[in-house]
Amino acid sequence: MKNARRITDNPYLVNEILEGIFLRLPVKTLLRLKCICKRYCDLISSPWFITLHRKIFNSEPYNHCILVQTGEINRLIRIRNPGCLIKINEPCTSNYTVVGSINGLVCLVTTTGSRKLICLWNPSINQFKMFPPMRRQMTRYIDVSMGFGYEKDSDDYKVMRVLSYKTVWPPTTLLEVYSTKLESWTVRKFDVHLKMSTCRCDVIVEGFTYWVAKDLDGSTVLVSFDLSSDDLRLIPVRESLITESQSFEATNYLGSFALLVYSSPSEFKACLEVWMVEDVSAEAYGWQKKFTFRMDFEFSRHWGLTGGDIVVKNAPNMPFLFNLTTKQMSVIGINPILSLFNYTESLVSIEGFKRIRNQQKVRRRRNDSLPQKNQQDRANRHIAELRDLNV
Repeated sequence: MKNARRITDNPYLVNEILEGIFLRLPVKTLLRLKCICKRYCDLISSPWFITLHRKIFNSEPYNHCILVQTGEINRLIRIRNPGCLIKINEPCTSNYTVVGSINGLVCLVTTTGSRKLICLWNPSINQFKMFPPMRRQMTRYIDVSMGFGYEKDSDDYKVMRVLSYKTVWPPTTLLEVYSTKLESWTVRKFDVHLKMSTCRCDVIVEGFTYWVAKDLDGSTVLVSFDLSSDDLRLIPVRESLITESQSFEATNYLGSFALLVYSSPSEFKACLEVWMVEDVSAEAYGWQKKFTFRMDFEFSRHWGLTGGDIVVKNAPNMPFLFNLTTKQMSVIGINPILSLFNYTESLVSIEGFKRIRNQQKVRRRRNDSLPQKNQQDRANRHIAELRDLNV
């Protein structure tokens, strides 16, 4: 008991113990703790705590989640329990496209009326911010793709829009970059033509955003955007990775960009290779095969996850989570999967964030008001009929 009193009498030691405990708690618990007292609120709201908590959760794959889109419902799935679907309070009631996610922030593009809006959203703290893209006349002769990323030196989250003009000579690509720190757009021009494979970036790692694209000659290239220098680089993809494989997926593999190359020359010789790009010189790049994983099954599609797992789609079976090292399989309780994204919960917020209204409660109020309105209409008609009878 005497030792216990000594510990509680030392505020510095108590703070150190609390910090160590709080840093390993999930965001939902921390938000509740903020309501207990000002001391807890100040600690959990401090920038250094938010940063350190984010790094700890990012470093432990056990804490990672997947944001899954099916076309009808969107859910979060925890890696440690892929069969459990977590409902999310979405900031957009209309259809939206997920651009990507990093450090707990999700970037969306949505349409409100005739206007396109960009939304940054943290599902863990139930906050978001919307802003318009740069005003520019858009035509069908422009290939457009969005990107998202994080630059750690300036602690800045950036949104990118790539506009590649098809009919302009010389070939022209504009890169618009929005800085959440400066809350403004900048534009850079590059003398290249790029045809992006999708309307959003393929991979986000800290400091870089990547797209898989076609250049003017039709060759497959990796487009790398350096968020610290705002520089765009084209990295040729090895021809053999395209011609000798059944499919490949770009992914964030353990914090680095990688291509997951799948090949299956026969039913019992399927394998998945992990290829990474390395700087050979200042302007030259080389591809290195880092790992080869033998597979005892075939699949139609796969997605790579940050922690090294993959999600496998093998129709008509349910999608499942597969650990490449332990070979452990876990069925995901949602089907079909149109797209999925790595997500890690965090306390990160940016200037201008506001709380999201509970969309489920709003829908429930609307549904509840319909029967009441119908009952009122029937009552009014009944009163009118009685008046007619009295007349």
